[in-house]
Amino acid sequence: MTRTLSLAIDADGIALIMLDDPARAMNVTSPELVAELMAALDCVATEPAIKGAVLTSGKQGSFVAGGDIKDFVGAHDRGMTEAEAFEISHHWNVDLRRIEACGKPIAAAINGVALGGGFELALCCHHRVLVDDDKARVGLVEVSIGLLPAGGGTQRLPRLIGVAPALDCMVNAKRMRPLEALACGAVDAVVPRDELLSAARAWVLANPQARQPWDVPGFRAPGADTFDWAASREALLERTHGRYPAPLACFDAVRDGIARPIEQGLQIESRYSATLLPGAVARNLMRTGFVHRHLVRRFADGTDAYVQRLRRACENEVAALLAEGVPREHIEQAARGADWPEMPWPQNPPVGHAQTQEPSIDDITERLLHAVALEGIRCLDDGTVAGAAEADVGSVAGIGYPRWTGGVLSYVETLGLARFVTEAERLARMHGARYSPPPGLRERAHGARKFHDTVSQENHP
Repeated sequence: MTRTLSLAIDADGIALIMLDDPARAMNVTSPELVAELMAALDCVATEPAIKGAVLTSGKQGSFVAGGDIKDFVGAHDRGMTEAEAFEISHHWNVDLRRIEACGKPIAAAINGVALGGGFELALCCHHRVLVDDDKARVGLVEVSIGLLPAGGGTQRLPRLIGVAPALDCMVNAKRMRPLEALACGAVDAVVPRDELLSAARAWVLANPQARQPWDVPGFRAPGADTFDWAASREALLERTHGRYPAPLACFDAVRDGIARPIEQGLQIESRYSATLLPGAVARNLMRTGFVHRHLVRRFADGTDAYVQRLRRACENEVAALLAEGVPREHIEQAARGADWPEMPWPQNPPVGHAQTQEPSIDDITERLLHAVALEGIRCLDDGTVAGAAEADVGSVAGIGYPRWTGGVLSYVETLGLARFVTEAERLARMHGARYSPPPGLRERAHGARKFHDTVSQENHP
């Protein structure tokens, strides 16, 4: 079995736990690493000669990267249930709770990037020392991939730095530089690289009775009693247009858990996390935004033939709506509601005549999303775009197709191919042949074949 860490004890009884998974370029919170870390912590907790521990990484410039997105991205297509998703977070939380409750001081020596689960691991330690390096970043950025911090982050960070600053960090997926993290209290010290381990070790020696603030009787999270929960949630809902469930779930986990004992808060966090990981939006954001992000440069300048065809399809649909007499501000409202704020516009928009029955905002949104998705399918069928990953990334990077959809083909998969075909046929009857489902789409829907091959996507670099 490959060991993902080493444990060394110095003459003063301080254990150095060095995370260094030889099978990966960066440490991730894999089951193997967590199991070996728990075994090391058990040794620290039970060995009388050990006074405490310093947790660090053997990877240059990187502490721990968090979970393995290539594994998470397959949750939706594997049919993961909420109960299964709950257990993933719950087991992780039970294990991490053992770190801060082991009875001995544990300091994290953060030697570089610690985002998501990596920073949650550091938050479980009693003290955090961060390297003074401009490339170092810490933060809980899970909402950017459609998830929430599911390793205790929604409960520990607000208790540590206050409700308002913590929510700001989490719902905006902030990647804090060292001095920014120090200023808000997310880390306790920032030191030069050659002093990192010695500073963490010195703190452990000086604080033999260390425990987390939330384990002190009478603890109250800073700002929890004065925070305007209702108004803040409403503002968050308005900002996300209801298209992104993760920021709201993160907010609710903090709101519902912050006044409770930490163990109950962690349970609440796991329940909210379980609503996200199996979902299509998380799948879409992870697949297009991260697993296939190496494709972005191909489409970002908008000159690719595929991007041009999508742009024309969008402009043509806007022109058709305007010609029907739909006010421009209603089209803009529909675009904003879909989180498509920079939609391509026709250079010489037609002036239409008012209709007796104007389409609803939802109808306008559906027409815009469907029109571009159908063009994306045609481009895939005729070889203008090489594959499903390229089609999705090109639509998001090239014309700003809404991120929550994952791109044009992921949008179709999210609705379901059969449902999309039915809706396209209805739109074709109402608005013209441009909505007619291409033959390849009908064949896929009939055979229940998705555009993305789950096996190949999980093995994608």
